Amino acid sequence: MTTSATAPVTNEPAPKTQIEIVRAHLMTGATITTWDAYRLYQITCLAQRIHDLRSAGLIIQSEIVTHNDKRFSVYWLDEQTLLESELSESEVTP
Repeated sequence: MTTSATAPVTNEPAPKTQIEIVRAHLMTGATITTWDAYRLYQITCLAQRIHDLRSAGLIIQSEIVTHNDKRFSVYWLDEQTLLESELSESEVTP
């Protein structure tokens, strides 16, 4: 698992809210950390956005990682969630 991310490229319209931004990032299969969220999107409270997405029903995996004596969480969507999302999008898209 990597702890560094780049902003994912998609063909979808640019998300507008922080929740949409984090969701779009995770839906690409990429991981995200607090540092990634700040560096890529200027989001300062990733944990709250993850909580909001989980409350909305998205199953987000997480792991606490230690790097350079610093502890932080890494968030990602498991393959099953990504597959279900792709299937539901393909059913809607003609």
